[in-house]
Amino acid sequence: MKKTSLSDIAKHLGVSKTLVSFVLNGKGKEFRISEDICKKVLEVAKELNYQPNRIAQGLRTGRTNTIGLIIADIANPFFGILGREIEQEAARFGYRVIFCSSDENPEKSGQQIAMLQQSQVDGYIISPPKNSEDQIKALAKGQVPLVLIDRYFPEIECNHIAVDNFDAAYRATNHLIAKGRKKIANITVNLDLVNMRDRTEGYKQALRDAGMNVDENLIKVLPFSHENKDVARAIKELVGKTSQNRADAILFSTSKLGINGIESIAALGLKIPDDVAIVSFDNPDAYKICVSPVTVVNQPLKEIGKTAVQILLNEIKHPDAPAKIQKITLKTDLIIRKSCGS
Repeated sequence: MKKTSLSDIAKHLGVSKTLVSFVLNGKGKEFRISEDICKKVLEVAKELNYQPNRIAQGLRTGRTNTIGLIIADIANPFFGILGREIEQEAARFGYRVIFCSSDENPEKSGQQIAMLQQSQVDGYIISPPKNSEDQIKALAKGQVPLVLIDRYFPEIECNHIAVDNFDAAYRATNHLIAKGRKKIANITVNLDLVNMRDRTEGYKQALRDAGMNVDENLIKVLPFSHENKDVARAIKELVGKTSQNRADAILFSTSKLGINGIESIAALGLKIPDDVAIVSFDNPDAYKICVSPVTVVNQPLKEIGKTAVQILLNEIKHPDAPAKIQKITLKTDLIIRKSCGS
């Protein structure tokens, strides 16, 4: 099926292609085109399903009204929800979002950045994977509008929005301590990422402040690309019948780990919270309908998405303004449910 062009709309209305272009680019009033004509052009464009060529439009205006979003893992409920919030906020300002998922693979994220550059996106919102520092440095050095979310590289000066992961894990661990748990484990991923490292450090500090030993055997660090069997093995080592140092509570650093962990705990015939208490980062719907609804560290996803888009659009719309790096740290909420006991 032939794609509708400006010429098709002009021919349909008996007007010039230039007039149609002015109207569709929002310049009707500027060129004194009547409201009635503008209305007819827009109606016909909609009727003929006209889709503008974003790249050609970008060459004319310097903008394509698109944002490139690279998240770490689209299968993770956290990033799925965050992506939706970013898309909704961008739409409020007439921007589209091109989604990419790096799967924590720096080579893949580099390819995605190149693809987005070819698509002439106006700016980037990125959750950067480990070992992608050079990619982020190149974007920052090129003064490309850019906001990092969820994690960042402390040595690189660029906009970022994250939560206070240390405080969040500290409070979550304190809650388990207050419930009388003595052997609190932590299952996490990839401590080279600043957010995961801060979560484990917050967990450790809470134990120290309570006068409890930090037992490295109770900390399980899995690869980002972990499978269910990796989580099952960690759970068995921590709370299985043959465990020599059996945990009575677990802090999961991501909801993906937590969901897999709950399945593994049930497979061992154990009950939450009677046999093991749990707290998890993030708040997917699955946690609310468990037999023992899960106590969670709830991150302000709407605020993260909204703020990231607004910072980015401010840079896109004011390219000549003096650079002012924004480093925003947001607080989390600990939502108490039944998974830690009454």
